[in-house]
Amino acid sequence: MAECEVMSKTYEQIKIDPQAARVVGEMELSGKTYGFHLTALTAAMLDPLLGGNLTRDVTLITEAECVKVTKAATAAWVAGDPIFWIEDSSHFTNVDDGSGYLVGKAAKDATQGAEVGYMVMHDYYPVQRGLQIGTEGIPYKITAEALLSLYTTSNAVASDGNVEPFIVDTVLTGIGATGGRGIFKLSTNVKLGGWANALKAIFDCKATGQVSGLASAFCAEMIQPTGGITHGTWCSLELQLSTETGIPSHKTSLIYANVGGNAKAQFDAAGFLLDLNCEAEGSGTFVNGDITTVAGGIRFLVNGVTKWLCYSD
Repeated sequence: MAECEVMSKTYEQIKIDPQAARVVGEMELSGKTYGFHLTALTAAMLDPLLGGNLTRDVTLITEAECVKVTKAATAAWVAGDPIFWIEDSSHFTNVDDGSGYLVGKAAKDATQGAEVGYMVMHDYYPVQRGLQIGTEGIPYKITAEALLSLYTTSNAVASDGNVEPFIVDTVLTGIGATGGRGIFKLSTNVKLGGWANALKAIFDCKATGQVSGLASAFCAEMIQPTGGITHGTWCSLELQLSTETGIPSHKTSLIYANVGGNAKAQFDAAGFLLDLNCEAEGSGTFVNGDITTVAGGIRFLVNGVTKWLCYSD
């Protein structure tokens, strides 16, 4: 069979400048668009000396609701799988080995061993394996402007639920898998200015903004399994400090806390370092009021002066 055969009445096509002879259904990259030929092209049709007169009137199908394709017989397809075109071997597969072009998704299941598959075809070129802007070797260079800006507004009320303009929802299904995170990486090989952050969260209440409950600029929430815990170490916030060289002459800490603004004096008079909500204070509880002996201390700074947070065994 041909590599591609359109099976739906609805499809999109473009006109291209033909470069070589092609059979019906053959895939081709034309500029930055992937598609397949609806009609055959012969050498005679392309060569003016042989009577050919084709000039940008060859149809290339780039999008279609259903396309019958030559499938790699080594893998099974599940409806919705991303489908890649492997040019060297002239077949389609759902196995992303890094050499294919993302051209669509499986329209329905196909068993392993089957040589025919059905896909919804879209021209995704040059997007492959997700959206990518620049590469590590050839980054997209910017100056002061933002590469991606998202400005939203909402008049939602309490009954509308949460307002979440940007959601990344990842479900890990492989046993032993790691990750599931979004990474914000800031790199430099020079001495930067007065501040630099890999990730910053700002909650700006303007002049009259209020909350009826808890307000935070950043929330780290861990939901433990309802079936009980049998493995692992659990925490709501993980802090990792990777040390590389000596640090005695420079202030280095796992947490840096600073209070600023016009009401700093009021915070000094009434603010708290922590607000713990747990079981009542008592012997053996999380907040133990019966400790009378100090066993040691953890060093920290108060206004640049070294102090010790005492603990007991």
